[in-house]
Amino acid sequence: MNRFRYSRTKFWLAMIVALSLTAMVTGLTWMVFTRLGNPNTDLITAIAGLIFLAFFSLRMALQYFRDEVVLAVLPTGINDTRWGRGLVEWELIKEILLRQRESEFELIVHLWPNAGTGQALAIDLDALEGDVETITASITRYMPIRSEY
Repeated sequence: MNRFRYSRTKFWLAMIVALSLTAMVTGLTWMVFTRLGNPNTDLITAIAGLIFLAFFSLRMALQYFRDEVVLAVLPTGINDTRWGRGLVEWELIKEILLRQRESEFELIVHLWPNAGTGQALAIDLDALEGDVETITASITRYMPIRSEY
């Protein structure tokens, strides 16, 4: 049984990117409104920066600081809390596909038609604390994974 949480290291890297983008947006906002001669330039710049930073980082921060298990690979099945449907038993899974886009990996879980859902379930591996090899190795103990890259 393996359990994976969100990665703290990847969170801080994403937070640095969000802060950098926020600095760029607020700088651009300040330059535009200063050039236009708006007397509320500082207030508008502060509001734009807060909204932009909140847009990028609030959801990430809530996810990472809760420190709960996101992906659980159990002998009975697989559970990704991001799906919102609970445990999916191995018998309901038709195939698991590993897909790579540039440096990002995701698992696509295809269910049998009688499993109650018409769509595939995706597992984003990049945000999790384990590397791709560790996560896929824990799943291949119970079901093979087909690679598509």
